Amino acid sequence: MCSANKASLVVSYLHLSTSVPTLAIWVADAPGPMLELFDKVAQEVTLTLFRNYDQIQPQIHVRVKDLPIVDSLRDLRAMHLTALVKVTGVVTRRTPVFPQLQMVKFNCAKCGFLMGPFYQNGDKEVDPGSCPECQSNGPFRLNVKQTLYRNYQRITVQESPGSVPAGRVPRQKDVILLHDLINVCRPGEEVEVTGVFESNYDASLNSQQGFPVFHTVIKANHVKKNQGKMSDSISDDDIKAIRKLSKNPIISQMIFNSMAPSICGHENIKKAL
Repeated sequence: MCSANKASLVVSYLHLSTSVPTLAIWVADAPGPMLELFDKVAQEVTLTLFRNYDQIQPQIHVRVKDLPIVDSLRDLRAMHLTALVKVTGVVTRRTPVFPQLQMVKFNCAKCGFLMGPFYQNGDKEVDPGSCPECQSNGPFRLNVKQTLYRNYQRITVQESPGSVPAGRVPRQKDVILLHDLINVCRPGEEVEVTGVFESNYDASLNSQQGFPVFHTVIKANHVKKNQGKMSDSISDDDIKAIRKLSKNPIISQMIFNSMAPSICGHENIKKAL
């Protein structure tokens, strides 16, 4: 990690379960506080070995890979909340990178007293309450210079076409990428996401349902792109057949006819697809 100037220390869950089984159990059942402790210890060890490494990477994060159990997106339930899960799917959407508040400081608009730091956890906005200097309830202004931000990005992962049961609609789930995980994948790529399955309060969803319902997301800890090897699955006979079809003068019409063969007509739509 340090030789490549990276901020992520990748740890295999299989190695962790073999060397320290107790830690492996706690990481799977309570990944939130455990990963925070792992990041803190990794930061201390890194600074012990390389004292000026914080000038290259201000934070070190432990990434857990090789989780033995792979859960389907349609099988995630309440029992998986706050647990470490691993899912696979295709990225269908990726948002731009946004700055998210990590450590906030406020200035009182009446007396100018500096309040904080307040650490931002989750999607709930930090409320300083009252000013300890003049005891006023606001207004408060965000101190932009002393506030720390972190990179935030959201992607949507959908079930792979081959894993969807016949006659079912593919399920999808939002995945939150933080810190150095941003832009690690692009839409159209098949990924393997390991992260914490969390729930967030969604006011719009509650107004539609009429009773308290929570929106679930996966806070990613490790993302791995599945690189398909198409050349290994193509035989010599397949290569000969492909070359023979390439010389066919009506190959384009054959491709159009092969799309949705059970639907008659709509040739212009098939050509556009």
